[in-house]
Amino acid sequence: MKHKKEHIITVSVFCAFISAMLLLFILIPKSEFSELEKRNLQDFPEINFENIANGDFGNDIETYLADHMPLRDFFVSLNSYFDLLTCRNASSDIYLTKDNALTEAPGRIDEAGFTKNINTINSFAEKTDIPVDMMVVPSSGWASRNRVFGLSKDYLDSEYIDRIYSSLSKEINTVDVREIFDNPSLYYKTDHHWTSEGAFRAYEAYLKELGKDFRPENEFTVEKVQDFYGSTYSRAALWLMKSEELELWQGSGNITVTNGESEEEHKGIFYTERLKETDKYTVFLDGNHSTVRIYNPDALTEDTVLVVRDSYSNCLGGFLCESFRNVILVDLRYYKKPVSELCSVENVDNILICYSLNNFLTDQNIIWLR
Repeated sequence: MKHKKEHIITVSVFCAFISAMLLLFILIPKSEFSELEKRNLQDFPEINFENIANGDFGNDIETYLADHMPLRDFFVSLNSYFDLLTCRNASSDIYLTKDNALTEAPGRIDEAGFTKNINTINSFAEKTDIPVDMMVVPSSGWASRNRVFGLSKDYLDSEYIDRIYSSLSKEINTVDVREIFDNPSLYYKTDHHWTSEGAFRAYEAYLKELGKDFRPENEFTVEKVQDFYGSTYSRAALWLMKSEELELWQGSGNITVTNGESEEEHKGIFYTERLKETDKYTVFLDGNHSTVRIYNPDALTEDTVLVVRDSYSNCLGGFLCESFRNVILVDLRYYKKPVSELCSVENVDNILICYSLNNFLTDQNIIWLR
């Protein structure tokens, strides 16, 4: 009799929990966007014969139910902390370091993609008479490799960068910044990007390599923005982590920015209205665009530089414009026209190919460089 009562109580509690979750699912308004995860949530899928027949409806409804589960943020975070406490120190390939920073898992080379990217870059450089430089930035995980539990030997960034640089044609000059970035303080703790200081160090190294003047650190004023959470925080779901500071380094005051999708000029390199939004990192040049043009009449030279880049250069561009009157940023994820034609039209003096290592290893759009 005692065991029977226990079973009844167990079943009753379970049924009550399921009923409560179902009721909450029905009653709670559905959000379109997750502030913590910084992503759009699945809409209710369209019901038609084609979707049902090919299995898309089943997959989409499963994602919809998962995305809109009551108390989703709590349960997702609970699972992440459970993994952490049971020594499975990763969620969505994000690791927590010994000094409480979140960093991405080690990158890996896709051999076929690597060969295509290298061949594309070499072909582009051999066909242009404009000096081409390449900078590959190691990951924050490599910089923190001695602070990631049991994974120090898995971060092969230095070996990969050696392989990239040795595979480039003689027409391409390499800007090696590994010694500079063997320093975790130049990366955010909740984001995979370099900090503003890190971007400045890269700018300084590049201009020294070119033999051009650069604006020294003491000529910038720094504004500190509080409560910054980046992309690795959103992916790790360790919601109890502390926020950090995001720095805005202000140099010249007469800069204008034009994004490729719009002809409207923006005064200044910082889009401060973005600081009110979830993704504060878009304060740098309004985030990712096919092209970004930065004009600074007070730059140290009258030259034009074109940067083939990933999102790391959203911050770097604000420094390059201190030395180049015109800075053109090209993102091959969105820009599919010939870059060589753009260089000709814009009278480009220097070309910089700048990628973070993990992006370079996985990018499938470099083949558009022509």
